[in-house]
Amino acid sequence: MLNSDLQERLLDAVTRCMRPIARMLLGAGISYLQFAEVAKRAFVEQALGEPDSKGRTTNVSRVAVRTGLSRKEVSRVRRLIEAPVRGNDSTLQIGRPARALQLWHAEPRFVDESGLPIDLPFDGGEQTFSGLMKLVGGDVPAGAVRAELLAAGGMVELPNGKFRVQKRFFVPSALDEDLIVGFSFIVAPLLETLSHNLDDPSVAFIQRVAYSDHLPQSALVEFRNVSHMQAEGLMNSIDEWISAREDTSIVSGDLPRRVGVGVFYFEGVKTSRS
Repeated sequence: MLNSDLQERLLDAVTRCMRPIARMLLGAGISYLQFAEVAKRAFVEQALGEPDSKGRTTNVSRVAVRTGLSRKEVSRVRRLIEAPVRGNDSTLQIGRPARALQLWHAEPRFVDESGLPIDLPFDGGEQTFSGLMKLVGGDVPAGAVRAELLAAGGMVELPNGKFRVQKRFFVPSALDEDLIVGFSFIVAPLLETLSHNLDDPSVAFIQRVAYSDHLPQSALVEFRNVSHMQAEGLMNSIDEWISAREDTSIVSGDLPRRVGVGVFYFEGVKTSRS
């Protein structure tokens, strides 16, 4: 276990890592409560898979001690892990825009005789968008959720000032399938490498960064081009090496692990703690 000073530094580093993740999740319409549930599951799942310091199989009580969660909560999350529920899992707290669309399609006062969502004025009674948001609950202003849904194409404003729903589910315009794939295929392996090097520095995986805090603006375009060309050349060479040695007769699921090398470019504002 790390000493308190190293723990503090690690938490500080994790906070910096969390900012772009938070930005991406907020842009995807995912609330903090949804993220907290996922984080809780990750903590429990990881703790369950690790034996304690004496090599004993981890039980609910030991997981509770390690994670800081109650035994009741660990048991609940463990049940979810063993029998995962997807889609409209009631244990997940969805964001308010998503909840608004859900109720707009399901609540009797907001649908017509055919069960289709009706057009809603913004305010002026219960059968309004503001009335819908009161049903959603929370302390977020109805105007803020209106702006989110309009920007994401979840609803449109009609010439008469009413709002017409366009989607049943809230999927912000910024959300892209490639982003989701990239997150799981690129970010997760990078974090696994960092974690591995922390756990077993004697057999460290390669982890290299070349950067500058003093590169002039005039050199940025050239740097982007140079880094792109050299990285492309490196990745092509590695890909050729892998292709020459792969045994395609082996079924992917039979292999113990996936191996690879990743390269990425970054550019951002330097913070006081960077």
